[in-house]
Amino acid sequence: MNTVINNNESVVFPDAEHEYHGHPHYTRILIILLSLLACSLLVGYIFSPLWAIVLIFATAAWKAALVVRNFMHLKYEPFILFIAIAAVLLIIMAFFFGVYPDITAITPEVAKPH
Repeated sequence: MNTVINNNESVVFPDAEHEYHGHPHYTRILIILLSLLACSLLVGYIFSPLWAIVLIFATAAWKAALVVRNFMHLKYEPFILFIAIAAVLLIIMAFFFGVYPDITAITPEVAKPH
């Protein structure tokens, strides 16, 4: 889909006719984000605390995905980028759950200043 302007193969320009994907509908995305915010605020009053936490984090992940895909324009990036992001998130989670038992094992008497 790339068009070469001259005989030098190292200069490649994108073909605007085939590679332009257009801008997303920012107003529609803003309305979706605001409605998800309202849902996450209301869910604490309707459901039990455990379900509220699960639903709030699920809507937060959905909102983050909308922002990343549309406002950061990562919708059209290669799939390997998403695999790299998922790998980094898994490493961060493994680190957090690996050190969490060490952090919570400290008794309050040890943590008090002398």
